[in-house]
Amino acid sequence: MINIKNFNKSFGKKVIHKDVSFYVREGECLGLVGGSGVGKSVILRSLIGLEKPDSGQIEIDGIEVHKLREEEMIPLRQKVAYVFQGGALFDSMTVQENLAYPLREHFKLMDSEIKKKIKDVLEEMGLSGNELNLPSQLSGGMQKRLGLARALMMSPKIILYDEPTAGLDPYNTRKIQEHILKLKKKGVTSILVTHDMPTALAVCDKMVYLHNGIVSSSVMTSELNNRPNDQIMKFIEGEVA
Repeated sequence: MINIKNFNKSFGKKVIHKDVSFYVREGECLGLVGGSGVGKSVILRSLIGLEKPDSGQIEIDGIEVHKLREEEMIPLRQKVAYVFQGGALFDSMTVQENLAYPLREHFKLMDSEIKKKIKDVLEEMGLSGNELNLPSQLSGGMQKRLGLARALMMSPKIILYDEPTAGLDPYNTRKIQEHILKLKKKGVTSILVTHDMPTALAVCDKMVYLHNGIVSSSVMTSELNNRPNDQIMKFIEGEVA
């Protein structure tokens, strides 16, 4: 479903990625891990066309994303949702208006259809009753869940999570984990960028560890306990950055 081949990216003289390659099968959740500043979010942004590789390939469902013009990105962005670290919510819009926005932008739906979809998603995310609230009136954990709820409005085939549990208390962290696992059961493919290794271990089928611009390790999560010297295990244990 997602295939990145020989991805190279620099900003000026700063080299971020050197021949990075990995893939994600349909329905899998891949954990993209590594220290701060290794370019994990750069890869997510590249998958939706917000960044372009200097060289290499980025494919989603067989489509070479890096070759698409801006107007050609619209159908792709309808099936790929991005859950931004800060939520990227519209502060001046109510919860209901935030959720309705992507539907009104991309589909011609009746108001009754939009309201029903909003009601269903809010119930699923444990946010019922907040339709008329502004994001600032919600807790940090609720805002994170609202960001995920908005991503779900388009019924995406792929979700890109950028630090969805950063700064959350254990309760809201567990809620986000539960929602990611529910979406996996529905066949949604995903990439999780995170420093929250307990969450990565709980939801990811496979992990890719980025270090010094390359993929230093790629391993199925179920095999980690049998590989104590793997770079990912050392990262989890705090032995490497």
